[in-house]
Amino acid sequence: MSTPPTPLFTRLSQVAVASDDPAKLMAFYRDVLGFRYAFETTGMHFLEIGGVMFMIGPKYPGTTIGGDATLYFEPTAWGATEASLTKASVGWLNDNAIVLQKAEGRELCLRAFKDPEGHTLAMFGWRDA
Repeated sequence: MSTPPTPLFTRLSQVAVASDDPAKLMAFYRDVLGFRYAFETTGMHFLEIGGVMFMIGPKYPGTTIGGDATLYFEPTAWGATEASLTKASVGWLNDNAIVLQKAEGRELCLRAFKDPEGHTLAMFGWRDA
């Protein structure tokens, strides 16, 4: 049996998304999703999400906004987060959360939505059953 390799990285430190209007998209992540705004430099906006920097910057010429990545966020309180996002009229991709696993008194759920520019995001975490 071979020994697994030592990881080359210790953690995910930053995620970036491209935007047609970085300041406007940053406002969605700050004001609707509640992430802490850190700073802006040269048209790039940085927010802090659970120890990971999240950068929203201008798209590269010839690229399409959206892509194939999905960002999963663990809600603080499932019901309150879901209600807040519904009130903010996010674009839910399914009518209800998808239950992935059940445990005594709780269930692991996923509910995806889109940000204003079409990036796929999702609530992912445990809620009371």
